[in-house]
Amino acid sequence: MREHWGCGFAYEAVSAVIEHCKSTLNLKCLFATIDNKNMESKKLIEKLEFTLVAVLPESNLLGRVTDVAYYFRIV
Repeated sequence: MREHWGCGFAYEAVSAVIEHCKSTLNLKCLFATIDNKNMESKKLIEKLEFTLVAVLPESNLLGRVTDVAYYFRIV
C-alpha cells in the first residue's frame, strides 16, 4: 500500500530472507533480478550489499520485456 512505501518494511523483509538463506539454507550466494527502471528496488538491494553484475536490455522479466538489472551477493 502506497502509505507504507519508504517505511523500511522491504528492508526488514529482505534482510530476514538473507539471514534465513545464510543460517538455515546454508546458501553461499544470492542473486536478484530487478526491472532496471525500478530505482527504489535497486537502491534497496544495493543498500543490502548486492553488487550490480550486468544490465541486459530487452530481457524477459516475469513474462514481460524490459531492461533487467542482475545483482549478486555472497552471504
